[in-house]
Amino acid sequence: MDIKNFLDFHEKVLPDFDKFLTEKLTKEIKQPKLREAMLYSLNSGGKRVRPVLMLAVIYSCGVKLEDLKDYYDIAGAIELIHTYSLIHDDLPEMDNDDYRRGKLTSHKKFGTGSAVLAGDGLLTQAFYWIAKSSLDASKRMAAVRILSHNAGPMGMVAGQMTDISGKKLNEEELTELHQHKTADLLVAAITIGAFCADHELSSNLVEYAQKVGLAFQLKDDLDDSDDGEDVDKNTFPNLIGKSATEEKLRNLVKDALNAVLKEERFDKNLMVSFLDYFK
Repeated sequence: MDIKNFLDFHEKVLPDFDKFLTEKLTKEIKQPKLREAMLYSLNSGGKRVRPVLMLAVIYSCGVKLEDLKDYYDIAGAIELIHTYSLIHDDLPEMDNDDYRRGKLTSHKKFGTGSAVLAGDGLLTQAFYWIAKSSLDASKRMAAVRILSHNAGPMGMVAGQMTDISGKKLNEEELTELHQHKTADLLVAAITIGAFCADHELSSNLVEYAQKVGLAFQLKDDLDDSDDGEDVDKNTFPNLIGKSATEEKLRNLVKDALNAVLKEERFDKNLMVSFLDYFK
């Protein structure tokens, strides 16, 4: 492998992948307002962590950099679903946010109805992309199975439902919420990558994905705790304090590292260096 650092891999892959996302969605969606709303949120400044993680796993399994384009449809589907979830999460009936990443949220820019439809469009288009992928049927079916399980009512959507319940959660309940709402889609990205690259999925890689997914939410909670935005929300800093949350994050990262180091027939450099994100 030529690239050993996740940030270098991200920088190398992202421009071409971004171009793919925009060009493909622009070509496929004919309704002008719907297309504008879908592209607005898709290109609102996200880091594409989930699809790039998927591509990084595939690369770590030995697929050449120039062949990663064969997997863009699947990686793109993951990003479409992530984007739809953010649109719906921002709605007045959910978190009721006016801004995301410094830009107006979809419902503030286009209206609630258009935002709902943009989210619906991204969700369904994701599975169209998987179905039309050039990968063989077994890999496409695996992607559909994993993504629908982790992003749907057995995963992310279940977490979102708990999140809007208004109930004050204990630590166990909060952990379960974040495992579904945030971690499950990251787990899907990593495990789909392994399936697509014909890498036998092990408990070590799954554990790495689960720990990273939960760590991702804890870091987000810690970042937001400094600006006071989440003072009334179910977050780990609010529940157990900032210091305890920082320790919990360190332990999750350590566990993720130990898990991936046990992985066999797999170049570990990108997955190990990705953990630098949490420093």
